[in-house]
Amino acid sequence: MPPISPLYKINFDGALSSDLGAAGLGVVIRDSCGLVVGALAERIPIPISAAIVEALAFRRTLYFAKELSICELVCEGDAKVIIRALLSKELVHPEYGHVLQDSLVLANDFRICDFVHIKRIGNSVAHFLARRAKSGNELQVWLKAIFEDITLVSRDSLQFLSFLS
Repeated sequence: MPPISPLYKINFDGALSSDLGAAGLGVVIRDSCGLVVGALAERIPIPISAAIVEALAFRRTLYFAKELSICELVCEGDAKVIIRALLSKELVHPEYGHVLQDSLVLANDFRICDFVHIKRIGNSVAHFLARRAKSGNELQVWLKAIFEDITLVSRDSLQFLSFLS
C-alpha cells in the first residue's frame, strides 16, 4: 500500500552471500502514488551475521533518504529483530547495537520517521535489489528511471499481493 501523502515509503533489505564474500543492501523509495522515486543496490564486505546486514541496510536507507531530501518517511523491513529493537530503543546488542544507535540519531533529523515490520513477500523489491547488489558494482543508484527488472518484480509482487487479499 502506498503511504499517505506527504510520506514516502522506503523498503530495505540485506542479503548475505558467503560464497562471494560479500553482502548486498537494497533500498527502494516510493511516493504516495506508489511510484518508485529512487532505488539503491550496494555491495559491502560480508559482516558477521544477517542481523548486522539488516541493521546496515536500515542505516543506509536513512542516508539515502537524506541524500534525496526526503523528510517524512516510513521504513519497512522484514527483519523483525531489527525493527523490534528500533521500536523499543533497546540497542545494547553487541553485534549491531552501535549501528542501530547511529540510525536512531539519523532518524531524529527527519520530521517523521517510522519503522514497520513487514513480511518478506511485501519486501520483494528491496530483497531483489539486495541480492542483485551482491554480485554487481559496489553502488548502483536509480532515480525516477529504474531498470526493467525492478519494474517487473514490483509489478509481479503487487499482482501477487492483490491476489492474496
